[in-house]
Amino acid sequence: MFLGKYQHTIDAKGRLSIPVKFREFLNAYSNATVIITTDLDRCLAAYPLQEWNVMTEKAKKLPTMDKGVKNFLRFFYSRATECPLDKQGRILLPPPLREYAQVNGDVLVVGIENRFEIWNPQKWQENEALVTENSERIQEALASLGM
Repeated sequence: MFLGKYQHTIDAKGRLSIPVKFREFLNAYSNATVIITTDLDRCLAAYPLQEWNVMTEKAKKLPTMDKGVKNFLRFFYSRATECPLDKQGRILLPPPLREYAQVNGDVLVVGIENRFEIWNPQKWQENEALVTENSERIQEALASLGM
């Protein structure tokens, strides 16, 4: 499970050191590899291999003739890349992914239960402000889902 928010830095070669707690989980349960893709919130989403496989199985059940589904699947899968951890616990983020999420230098690595996300700190702050601004509506939506 991925929890917490960590400040890290992408080096000049595009490598990101993964938080130690995340790294331990990935080494034990994911063959020290993540699949990274773009997220609609302009961040990067990193999935352990087994979670990526779960997502793929769910995606297979979607109605692929639906234009919205088709566009989402193209967006989600065409940008995905396998990123093994090196011996220092770093992953290499390809330039197109870094450009999409506007991540270079300082970043936030945020645990989201079964995955983690990589954020531009300013974009994260903007997203947090939106969540706070819409907190009442979000609480109502969660209550309607039984949470």
